[in-house]
Amino acid sequence: MTNGQRIAYLRKQKRESQSELAKIMHVSPSTIGMWETGQRAIKDNDLSNLADHFNVTTDYILGRPEPDDGLRVAAHLSDDYDSLPESQKREVQEYIKFKTAQYRKEQQDKKD
Repeated sequence: MTNGQRIAYLRKQKRESQSELAKIMHVSPSTIGMWETGQRAIKDNDLSNLADHFNVTTDYILGRPEPDDGLRVAAHLSDDYDSLPESQKREVQEYIKFKTAQYRKEQQDKKD
């Protein structure tokens, strides 16, 4: 998943349109579209604002691996998981990454 695909995923999770996110970010809707399609790089301050808005880390948006801090989301998934199509399995894994990043951000905010 690309950075832009992660932004689109997060936006859709919040049920926001590109126009709504653009207003929040103080950019044009076309900028959001270009971020999501990888046609425009995201400025550092916009990346930080996106992470704050979606309550995730910038590392999550950038697709960087999270540090191994002992956080275990699930030791195993149900048997139903194995019967899912690969596209659905990827969505489940992406959601787990999203929730993990969200949790880490909340923990970091508590420390700060």
